[in-house]
Order: sequence, then C-alpha cells, then structure tokens
Amino acid sequence: MIIAESFLWLHLPKTGGTTMNRLFRSLALPAVEVDADSDRAKHDSVTLRESRGSWRAGDRRRFISSRRLSSWLLSDWRHKRRHMGLPDLPLEPVRSGLFYSLRLGGVWVAADWWLRYFDPGDSVTTLRLEHLAEDLNRHLLPLLPSAGAQLLEGILPRENARPANSPSGSGPAESVPFSAEDLARQRCVNPLWAEWEQRVYGP
Repeated sequence: MIIAESFLWLHLPKTGGTTMNRLFRSLALPAVEVDADSDRAKHDSVTLRESRGSWRAGDRRRFISSRRLSSWLLSDWRHKRRHMGLPDLPLEPVRSGLFYSLRLGGVWVAADWWLRYFDPGDSVTTLRLEHLAEDLNRHLLPLLPSAGAQLLEGILPRENARPANSPSGSGPAESVPFSAEDLARQRCVNPLWAEWEQRVYGP
C-alpha cells in the first residue's frame, strides 16, 4: 500500500506494484509512506490494515491498478513458477480462471477472490496497467504537491505488462495462448472481474 495525506493506493498483485513503489520512492514526496517490497502487508486491503491498529483510511481518495483478467492470470502463474519455487505449477486450472493462492494455504481459487478482498467499487479509482502513465497523470497527479510531481513515461512496467497470449521465452509450456473457450470460461468463473474489466476498459 502507498499512503499519502489525501490518497492511498491498493496493491493488487501483478498489476505494476513494484513500478508504483519505485516511482513514489523516487519522487520522495513528503508524508507519503510506501510499504517495503518484501513486506507481505503491502497487499493489505483497507479493512485488514485498519484491523491491525489505530490507522484509519478516512476520506482519503482510493486508487487501485488493474489489468485484463487473462493477462493477470497468466502473469500470476508465471511469477509463481519463476520466483516462488513452483516450477511445476500446472497451467490447466489457470485456463479455467483459477490462480494458485499461497496466501490461502496453497489452493486454487477464482481470481474474483482478490476483488472481494479489495472491493474496488465506485469509490475506488482504477488505474489501467496497460496505460499506467496516462492514468497516473490524469487521476493521481492533481493530488500530488507540485514539487517533484512529474510522472515520467519511462517508468513503466515491462514484464507485468506482457500481453496474455505472448510467449515468455521460458519454455513451450509458458508460450501456450489461451483459446477463445478458455477466455470465455475465465470470464464465467470470474464474473466480478469480467464486470470490472468491462467497466474499466469498455466493452
């Protein structure tokens, strides 16, 4: 989570979180707190953070980053295979709209779990990962102090923004695109994300 006096940003995994943290650390704005990349609490929801102590979100404007469902599912699967000691994690459940949750003890769960957790409703402004610089400058820049508030085009996610159907260069299993049937099944299994995606990106 990134917390400022007038806003907070919620860190949905695999939606440019490392980029956001790097950006705000480089801006070094006063009274802006950025959770450490190594801290599991960086993925806190407002409800969970408030339950841990006296901190309250209050009327701060809330932001969250998004990405398209199929891209998110594939990115999460690749990340766990490459960086979390699960090189044999199968792709088949991902084709059906599920992600492997270590947070929940090592079970396959619908991606909608994260939307229930964060609840990105009408009171939360969504920043599209694929258009992060544009959305940051449009929605978040007006809330920052003028000094050092320029958000640069060059600070953009690269690996996280890889299209869902593009090869990763890490072997045949990771270059398999989702079929039209896979995409339809993913949306069916994750109706909250499908509705969120349509609201954020358009039909």
